[in-house]
Amino acid sequence: MSDAAAHEAMDALDPGFAALGGDLRALRKARGMTLTELALKVGRSVGWLSQIERNLTEPSIDDLRKLAGALDQPISLFFGAPDAPADERGHVVRADARRSLGTTGEGLVEQLLSPDLGGSFETSDQSSRPAPNWPRL
Repeated sequence: MSDAAAHEAMDALDPGFAALGGDLRALRKARGMTLTELALKVGRSVGWLSQIERNLTEPSIDDLRKLAGALDQPISLFFGAPDAPADERGHVVRADARRSLGTTGEGLVEQLLSPDLGGSFETSDQSSRPAPNWPRL
């Protein structure tokens, strides 16, 4: 595919999926997985997964469920946060726009503080709340 055709394909995608490819690649790499390993886990080809990571095509909801399961993340992570004002986009993530990275236990909440998962750094907030059935001391 030529560069012009690739850019046309990217422009045709739903803007809500703009960060999906980069986030998917960052999650896969953070888990030390190759394209081949993740493709096998979700039952798809390496080429298809590569196109998703390069934002050349959009996965179906069923494919997103499989990807989320294979990466041990909630599917909501792939849907992003509401658009930020233009001067903050890519730099600031307000508290009400943070994306959940899932929970690993009762009362534990992890949220992404960085604009996306594919940047030069990632920051997350992990907080815990007492379980409702814990006795007060």
